[in-house]
Amino acid sequence: MAKFVIHKKGFFYTDESWEDVNANGTVVSIFNTLEEAKAEKINQDIISMQNLKGWDARDFFFYDNNFDTKNYDEKFEQMENYYKTEFDLTITKKNSFNFPNEINSEQAKVFLNILGFSFHDIVEYCDEEAPSPKNQDDAEMSSVEDERDYEEDELQEF
Repeated sequence: MAKFVIHKKGFFYTDESWEDVNANGTVVSIFNTLEEAKAEKINQDIISMQNLKGWDARDFFFYDNNFDTKNYDEKFEQMENYYKTEFDLTITKKNSFNFPNEINSEQAKVFLNILGFSFHDIVEYCDEEAPSPKNQDDAEMSSVEDERDYEEDELQEF
């Protein structure tokens, strides 16, 4: 029977933004069904997003996609609108603004949606495969979701 494994993603800072590096980081949880794994992945993503309280928000979408300023402008506009409607705050500096000091679950979901990323990845392992980031190059793994992958070294608290 296949196992569905949630792997923690990590980030690498490029002096401008956080970028993805590797396919799979630390194993967070192992499930027998994809539905269980998806539900827990959402919970883990919310917790990780809440840990970003007070961080510079633009570092998570600064010129994403090879310095695509259109993408940056679109995400900034979404953030600007959300800050105004949810927190009654106006972002005064386009090049630097922080996530709120407190982020509830619903707000975390909105931020994850705007940013378009996840802190975790679900990988399906066959019966004979060991779910471990150490054997990821040797094992034949198939990514269950189309997510960007991250190395965990840089930001352990996420």
